[in-house]
Amino acid sequence: MSELIFELLLRLLKVAAAALIGLLIYTVGSSLDPAAAGATLGVASFAAGAGVILLLESSPL
Repeated sequence: MSELIFELLLRLLKVAAAALIGLLIYTVGSSLDPAAAGATLGVASFAAGAGVILLLESSPL
């Protein structure tokens, strides 16, 4: 049971990390072009953050 809780917390931590990276990308993107700030940029930033997490956790070898 504790392994299940640990796995759940690990997955939630990955989502939180992707959201933080996405927030950073959204902040940079909206500061470069304030007119681009919107839901589309937010979703794209979250997806980019999730992609960064996937790239960092997978080994290149």
